[in-house]
Parts: sequence; structure tokens; C-alpha cells
Amino acid sequence: MLKLMRDSFQQLKWILVAIVAIFILFIFVDWGAGGARSNRDQERSYAARVNGETISFREYDRALYYTEKNYEQIYRQPITPELAAAMGLTRQVLDSLVDQRLMLQQAQRLHLSATPEEVRRKILQIPTLNPEGKFVGDELYARYVTGGLGYQSPAEFEDELSRDITLQKMESALSNSIVISPKLADAEYRRVTENAKIRYVLYPASREAATISISPAEVDQYYKANQAKYAHGEQREVKYLLADLAVIRSQINPSDSELRKRYEASKEDYKRPAAAHILHLLIKVDPTASPEQDGAASTKAAAIVKQLRAGADFAKLARENSGDPSSSSKGGDMGFVDQGSTVEPFDQAAFSIPLNTISDPIRTKEFGYHIIKVLERRPAGYRSYEEVRPSLAAAIATQTAKDQARDEITRVAAQLKQRKPKTPQEFSALASGKVTSNDTQWFAKNDAVPGLGNNPALSTWAFSAKQDDVGDIIGTQRGQAIPYLYGVRPAGVTDLSEIRARVENDARMAKARELARQALAKALPAPSIDAVASKVRLTPAETTITRQGFVSGLTGDLTPLIDAAMSANVGDIRGPIPVGDGAMVFQVTAQNKVDPKTAAENRVSYAEMLRQQETRNLRAVLLQRLRKESSIDVNAKLLQQQKNTGQAGS
Repeated sequence: MLKLMRDSFQQLKWILVAIVAIFILFIFVDWGAGGARSNRDQERSYAARVNGETISFREYDRALYYTEKNYEQIYRQPITPELAAAMGLTRQVLDSLVDQRLMLQQAQRLHLSATPEEVRRKILQIPTLNPEGKFVGDELYARYVTGGLGYQSPAEFEDELSRDITLQKMESALSNSIVISPKLADAEYRRVTENAKIRYVLYPASREAATISISPAEVDQYYKANQAKYAHGEQREVKYLLADLAVIRSQINPSDSELRKRYEASKEDYKRPAAAHILHLLIKVDPTASPEQDGAASTKAAAIVKQLRAGADFAKLARENSGDPSSSSKGGDMGFVDQGSTVEPFDQAAFSIPLNTISDPIRTKEFGYHIIKVLERRPAGYRSYEEVRPSLAAAIATQTAKDQARDEITRVAAQLKQRKPKTPQEFSALASGKVTSNDTQWFAKNDAVPGLGNNPALSTWAFSAKQDDVGDIIGTQRGQAIPYLYGVRPAGVTDLSEIRARVENDARMAKARELARQALAKALPAPSIDAVASKVRLTPAETTITRQGFVSGLTGDLTPLIDAAMSANVGDIRGPIPVGDGAMVFQVTAQNKVDPKTAAENRVSYAEMLRQQETRNLRAVLLQRLRKESSIDVNAKLLQQQKNTGQAGS
């Protein structure tokens, strides 16, 4: 669930911005749950300062509260402090509030701030204040905004309306600055809509690669000819001290006496109900089936019972007739089923019929007619020590490893604060038996960190820290780690000495792809794709190609394949075309192409969709520039509080 939240967050970023924008209208309302979250000292502190303007803690706290509530509705589970820390909600909410303040300041520079007349018109559009189209008057208006809405004064309410109108004007200005041509809208509609079905023969380069040798001179030549392929953005190299859970775990072997003691102390955890080993055959009946359909199923079930009681093979009949997908492939064998875990008529029969007998058909309204045979019953009781020993040992070892890892990395962190290492050697010298010294090698900001995988927290730190900085404890897939910024280098081309093995493999595969292309070329012309497949001794396959580039089973740059498939006629054979690590010949079997009339009918909606996309892009570029030009002071204590919460929960 956490990975899902992380992967979904970027897509929901602008939802978050919208929440903050809506929230700003209610920022001074004394909501009980929100107000209880901050004490008076926190309300007097700040969350951030943007070019001298303060975003209060209260504003931040309310925005965080409503954001958490929104995510609870989306994911249908509480957002705990630990989960909020893992998702980085504090940083995301602060960033959104800062972005909003930057946009308001930019609107002021562009003279787009809301005017008093615009605020007045907005008030006159509020139904509660204008019943039957007539304003309620100043007295009722003041009572409404200071009572029902909780503002301190009408002026405060009008200030918030002014901000909301200003943000809307900025959004409108961005949107109106974008022009989407009819041609571009039509192209987008085609990209989303058009597709083609093909049958193809893919000749894998691996078929030739094993016999290819690459000389050092060929590696050098390939590297020089493909410099762009080995270009990299700004990179970092980090050394890190890691409390490797797997390493620590491998050193822990709980004694038998320790395991038995834990077993006795937690024996209730191993309590289990009575269970029966059941063979099952289901004649499925839909709950909405007619009486005739139900009668046919009942007759079939009775006939199968008769066959089984006459000695027919249960497994064979289950495979041929059972509608239970979980057991039919296993000859109807459900294994041991706990008492109380199935629907009542089934459960009652499973724990009452004599062993090794065939039951009468058991009707359940949810599924249909069940036929069962109980091979064995096991009474309720406790799982034996011998049965649970492996899982118990694993649980103890894992928890002990976590405890030791936390203690060791905390100890090392304290030493680092005392010694303040100034060189990689001094940093690595603090490694111990349980804390190892490691090196990431070079990585870019959005790359997976070598040795640690995707770790946004570490990447963010590495690209904001200075040379020789030591970071705080950061969670990783392998355990908690302390980073040290070892190397910084600008964008450029990676030196051949660092990637010679990769370049050699690329050169080999390039030569293999060319040989694959030549092998397919020799099989042409051919009357059908099956004839091509026969000549190269491969099996044809089929897939659907879309303009969007989604082609199941294929990788790499598919642009030439997509263009060829969409430009060919049905029945045409095209190729060979380089595809991923190989080459392909294909035949178009069907096409879905957009005609000019349909494109024209959808032009307006697709133009608007593109306009919205480009507006978001333009807003992001503007905010990036404004951030670079602005003085932004974020309250580090807020971020540290959430970081501490996340570490406490790990």
C-alpha cells in the first residue's frame, strides 16, 4: 500500500494544490480536530517565509490536516504519523503553500490581483448572502462570516476571497497564453485512438550474440560514435554506513531454550480451530439462476454423487466438472479447511458426515451444489512447538536484527557528531561488524541508487548537500544508513574506462541486431508471415500496436514499428525493423484509423485537454523559476519532527 501511495502521489500533486487552495478559504475557522493539533507556541511560530511574507504554522497545520483527511478517503485507511512521514506529507504540504504564495506574489507583479469590485461581485454570487437575488445587508453579512464561517471580521473574509480570485486569474492567464492548433489536437486524438493488430516474427539478437566477438578497437569506435548514449546529467557519489539487516540477521541464531520460552509465552498466538481435510467438487449455480437452471445443476450433482459412490475417481471428475477454480486443478483437494471458515451448510456437512464417504449434494445460495469427501479431521488445539519453530526462529531473529541495527546505527551517528569526519577515510573508519561501509558509485537525481534501489530521501539529500557533508539517518531497503557526500560532478559524458563492459555489450548487441536483420531480409519476399517464420525456424506471434507506444511483449524504441504498422495496409508484410534486442517482420491483420470527420468532431475536447496539460507544464516551469529567484525559508523543525516520527516507526 505504501509503494502505491508513493507511486500515486506525483499524479495527485495538483489535487493537493487544489486542497490547499480550497482550504485557504477556511483557514481561520476554528475546526475542533484541527485546532487541537497545535498549541499556542506553535500557532505563534511560522511554517515558512517567502520573500519576507510569513506562512503561519496554523495555516500549514490546517492544510496538513485536510490533506491527510483527503488521503484517508482516497485510500480508505487512516494516515498514521509514520505513514505520513514515509509519504513526505510535511514537505509536500509546505511546498504547495510556498508555491501558492509565489503565485500570489507573481500576480501582484503582473497587476492581476483581485480588485475590490471583483470581490464584491464574488460576494453577490454566494446564495446564502443573496436569497432571491437580493443582498442580505451589512449586519447579516457580518454575522454570517464571523459566526457561521468563523472569520474575525468581514475584512478578513474578503481578504481570503481576494486571494482565491487572484489565483483563479493567474490560472486563467496561464491557460489563455497557450494556443493549441487544430492540427495538434487532431494528432493527439489519433495518438490516443489509433491502433493496429499485427502478426509478427521476432528474430532475437541473442540468437547471434553468443558467436560474436568484439575487439577493443570496435569498443572504442562504438563509444565515439554513440557519445550521446553515454551522456549523463549532474551526478553524485555517496559513501554510506549501513546497518545491513540481512547481514546482522545472518549472524543471529536463537537457542532452543529461547525459542521454547517464547513459544510458551505466546502460545495463544498459535491456537487453531478444528479442521478437516476435504475433497470438493462444485456444480456452480449463479444466484440469479432460473428454477430450470437450478434443476439442471441439481440433476447433474446427483448423477456425479452416484458415480462417485460407485467408485469413480474423485480427482478426475473434479477436474472435468468442478466450478471451484482453487481446487479443481488439484483434483478437488482443498487441503485442511478450518471450521467456521466456509459458508454454513458446507461447514456443517464438513464436520458431521462420516470420514471417507461421499456427501449428498449440499446446496448453498452463494455458489450452487457442493459434493465433498472428508479424508481426515483435526481437533482444535495449539500448533506444536516443532511445527512453529522455523517461523518463530525467523521472527525472533528478524526482530533482534532490527533492534541491534537500530542501536548500532544510533551509536555510529553519535560518534559522527563528536568526530565530525572531514574525509571519506575518516567516515568509513567508523564501520564495525554490524555497520558496513559502502559506496553508491555515480548516480543522477532520478536514478535508482546503486546498491540501494529507488530512494527519494537519499537522492534529495545528495543533491542538496555540499561536498563532504554527513547526513542524518535515512531508511533504505537494506536497513538504516548514514550518508556522506563523497563526489559531485557536472553533466557530461561518462568516461569509457568506467563503462567499458557496458559499451562492449552494447557494441556486441548492435552487431547481433544487424545480423538478425540480415537473417530476416533473406526470408523476404514471402506470401505470408507464416512463410517467413518457417524460413527462419521461429514461431509467429501477434499483438496490438497503439499510437501511444504500448506494445505488449516488445521493448526499446518502437517508433519505427508504430509508424510502419499505421502506414501499411491490411495484409501488407513489412520489415525487417529493429525492435529492442532484435529485428522484426510483421503483417497487418487489422487497423483502427481515424477519419477526418471523426477527428473534427473530437477536436475541441482534445484541444482543451492539451491546453490543460500545457497549463500545468507552464505553471511548473514558472514556479521553478520563481523558486530560484526567491528567498524561501522553510521551518526545518517541522521537517525534522516528521523525520523523527518516521524513524521511530521504522
